[in-house]
Amino acid sequence: MALAYLAGKEVSMVCGLQEIAETECIPPIYLRKILGELRRHRILRSIKGIHGGYSLARLPDTITVWEVNQILAPDPYLDDCILGSDLCTSADSCVLHDRWQRIRRDYVELLKTTTMAHIARSRQKRRPHSQIYENEEEW
Repeated sequence: MALAYLAGKEVSMVCGLQEIAETECIPPIYLRKILGELRRHRILRSIKGIHGGYSLARLPDTITVWEVNQILAPDPYLDDCILGSDLCTSADSCVLHDRWQRIRRDYVELLKTTTMAHIARSRQKRRPHSQIYENEEEW
């Protein structure tokens, strides 16, 4: 969600690691590793120094969830047999092969067509977590 947070900001705005970590409830040490990996793949840019931080290196509507997923958590099992069979092809398939291929195709399509801009817009429509119970009367 750190990318969606940045996608919701002005393109030129730089956000500090601590700000992102606190807002998104992500441990800073873990976040630093994730953001570093995204910087190496040119999804993010970083600025060093007291007023430094991170910003998107590209427009949010050009960064897909699929691209980020392939960088951070490529799933080597997505193409494997869902039942763990050694050989599972169209010619020699398990009982779930055809259904799994349809689900996989739809899943990949969803990730490839969902951008950080989509997620940021969706998040902006909802109230921030910190405002949910701002006063006790809302309980």
